[in-house]
Amino acid sequence: MRALLIAAAAAGLVGLAGCGQGTGDGGDDVSAGTDRSSVVAEPTPPEVTRTPPETKPQDPPGDTEAKGTPAARVTLSPSGPVVPPDVRQVPAEQVDASAVPEYNEHRGLVWVYDDGYSLQTFAMATSGCTGVEGEVVTETASEVVIATRPLPQPQGGPADGRMCTTVMTPRPVTVTLDAPLGDRTVRLESGR
Repeated sequence: MRALLIAAAAAGLVGLAGCGQGTGDGGDDVSAGTDRSSVVAEPTPPEVTRTPPETKPQDPPGDTEAKGTPAARVTLSPSGPVVPPDVRQVPAEQVDASAVPEYNEHRGLVWVYDDGYSLQTFAMATSGCTGVEGEVVTETASEVVIATRPLPQPQGGPADGRMCTTVMTPRPVTVTLDAPLGDRTVRLESGR
């Protein structure tokens, strides 16, 4: 039995050794006068066909002008929010942010502009490539309720191919009111 295994292994090695012999591309014998180190097989790259996504890519975070809501006016810098002179912060006693997660470092900060018709806050996106959305859920004579939620990351990443961090990232959310804010309470809700 052992002799049979050795004979089979030897036959296999002889067969493999023969695989390296033979003709090249032009039918010439490669082993006859050709230096084997100079024969290089170039790999053929696979053909990649990309199909366009079925839905258009998400708007860049913070770009809401195309949807009819005002553009974000307050921006973030490493030292904190940068507020233009024509924008004012809504007083803390006028904002209920009890439903906003505590990890949101801008929790409870709301700004008003456009004669009281536009509100801006910051909500947390789930990555560096995703955005957030917000909407006025209820607007009464005493209160304005704004719900925010992070948008899902496009499957396969963003269309421009950049890498996405998986770090909670603050993104501006702006909404338009039917009537100026005045002294109404702003209640912020956060969802998934």
